[in-house]
Amino acid sequence: MRDRAHLEHRREPAKGRRFAWARLPDPNGFGVAWRLFRRSETTRRLVAHHVLVSVEDSRQQIAAELRRARWTLRNDVDAIDLLNLGLEP
Repeated sequence: MRDRAHLEHRREPAKGRRFAWARLPDPNGFGVAWRLFRRSETTRRLVAHHVLVSVEDSRQQIAAELRRARWTLRNDVDAIDLLNLGLEP
């Protein structure tokens, strides 16, 4: 059970953090969706990425996909923050 907890249990995002994530398992058991959130300096919550994975994917494949999504999310939010400051990214 512990080995598949990352595929079977729902997790709500943390409140008040600059970066948060939620895990939403498919009710049919075919996959899992992760939602990544990041706050900009103006405290608007941005939902940037939904990462969908299959139950056949290894933990390493899932981790690599989540890292890529987090990096992309960080870069998108940083670009928005720079525009709000009047600078070009």
